Amino acid sequence: MPSTLSQPHSSVGPSAEAARWLARRRNGDCTSDEQQAFLRWLNAAEANRKAYEDAENLWQQMGGLEAIASQQLLEARAHLAQARRQPMRRRMFGFAMAASVAAALAWNIGWLGLLDEHTYRTAMGERQTVTLDDGSQLELDTDSKVAVRYSRHNRELTLVHGQAAFTVAHGDARPFDVIADNVRIRDIGTQFDVRRHTDHVSVAVLEGAVEVSGTNATAAHPLRQGQRLSYTQQGNFSAVEPINVAAVAAWREGRLVFSGQPLGEVLAELGRYHPASLTITSPAIMDVKVSGIFPTDNLELALKTIAATLPVRLTQTGPQSWQLGG
Repeated sequence: MPSTLSQPHSSVGPSAEAARWLARRRNGDCTSDEQQAFLRWLNAAEANRKAYEDAENLWQQMGGLEAIASQQLLEARAHLAQARRQPMRRRMFGFAMAASVAAALAWNIGWLGLLDEHTYRTAMGERQTVTLDDGSQLELDTDSKVAVRYSRHNRELTLVHGQAAFTVAHGDARPFDVIADNVRIRDIGTQFDVRRHTDHVSVAVLEGAVEVSGTNATAAHPLRQGQRLSYTQQGNFSAVEPINVAAVAAWREGRLVFSGQPLGEVLAELGRYHPASLTITSPAIMDVKVSGIFPTDNLELALKTIAATLPVRLTQTGPQSWQLGG
């Protein structure tokens, strides 16, 4: 009698199928034909490989199912003892064992819904807003990447590069942490912005509060609405500074706000959103102070506005190239 698990189940998703394969293979009664069927299923799609990896990791975290499915395992062992006396029923036992283990796995952790792992990314000039499983909102700025991992006990997001804003949903008891350069930013009912610069990370609180703590067991740095701090990869923290919340959050509406920043800094910010070429013929102009609001999606308009209000000369030298001089 062929095993029910010898072929993929088209009517269920990768997570449920992975649980069944895990149970069947852990049972130790997988034939060579079933092993081949498993490998075909595993290699059929990236989602299958990811689901099975999650299942294996989960099994290791649970340390087996003794603590949560003792009754099911006792019954399965009784079936095994009987199957050894009656070889004809061994195949039926294999399926019963697989089904009971898969059911226990899903029952114990709400596995199909509570364990969520995704990676979100944006290209240069792109912004993206994502509503997460708990209702929290993730907003990614240009050229950014965030890895999201939700488990039974915590919600952890890693800012791999770029900038993102986090609006945390209330009513979930699990901690909400953002990791950037091995520093943990823990939400205390808030909305906050995290950006990875070339040589440091900045954290700005738009609403509520956070705690920022390094890996060297030092005391957490509290940060409240309207405040920002920065830290380096070496774990050096800056002093807390006040911010203009509206200016910091303006990128979420496609705008950049500057108030007395050097032109060089302004051009670098605009350059994050556009694959353009800009030649500076008079280095001294890079220190000229700039104030104003500029769109993130129209580099030509931003440059023309700068040239109209500052003592600089703008010349377009190609479709996406300009020259700035004094």
